[in-house]
Amino acid sequence: MSTFMDYMISPYPIRVIDPKVGPSMLKLKTIRIGRVGHLPGRTLFRSDAVFGHWAVVYIAQGAGTYCENGGKVQQVQGGSMFFFRPDASYTFGPLPGGSWDEYYIDFSGTRTEEWKAAGLLQGGAVLQGYPPEEWLPTFKSVLELMDSGSAADADRAALLLENMLVARAYAAKDSGSARQEDLLARVRSDLASCVYGELEPQHIAAKHHISMSTLRRQIRGSSGYPLHEYIHRLKMAEAKHLLLNTSLQVKEIAGLLHYADPFYFSRLFKTYMGVSPQVCRSRDR
Repeated sequence: MSTFMDYMISPYPIRVIDPKVGPSMLKLKTIRIGRVGHLPGRTLFRSDAVFGHWAVVYIAQGAGTYCENGGKVQQVQGGSMFFFRPDASYTFGPLPGGSWDEYYIDFSGTRTEEWKAAGLLQGGAVLQGYPPEEWLPTFKSVLELMDSGSAADADRAALLLENMLVARAYAAKDSGSARQEDLLARVRSDLASCVYGELEPQHIAAKHHISMSTLRRQIRGSSGYPLHEYIHRLKMAEAKHLLLNTSLQVKEIAGLLHYADPFYFSRLFKTYMGVSPQVCRSRDR
């Protein structure tokens, strides 16, 4: 019977499952699921706990805190995932007077080194933003497989764990890339306003809470041009539009684009457009 009462942990029945087959029975020799559990309504708070194996913990509901090796105390909310790694010290649990709904999976084996190298295991960090409907089925399935007593099911549980960790890592990467692309789009939109001198690059960096070095790096990485050249190219593209679609003089266009010296403006235009402003306009006549 894997469900029992332990009022030190929770006022509700908890479920803890120990491995039911020996390592020699498993086909997967490099990773092994150990103890797994579901602690609904957990109230127990632990201080300076040390574990002999890796474990991944998912908090489906509730709130609390998590701290590794006496470091920063991190907030835990429903939908949070975190890890315990061997021989580190952890202080964690629900808020005073509260509880949380906890699932955990212990695991060990040489494959953990590969998982660490690939960034699948992140000790010391609370990973947010993983909704129960996406990850909870995996934890529940691992519990059921480990409870069956079948070696094949224990191997399947290990594969499910690996698949979840890989999916989580790619989901985090994709989310970060999407945020980065969104930021870059907003930065580019603001840089377009530099054409008429409405904003300065340093003001744009401050607006988006990034440093000037980060702004320069992002623009070079996305366009291949240094920031100053990127802005010049934006201005020259606008200058070409004005030359072909208005009767403004070259000197006037230079002034609109905040070039005090029209001769400098003309040299830049020829550098980036391949022809002088006068030739550009005459070719369209």
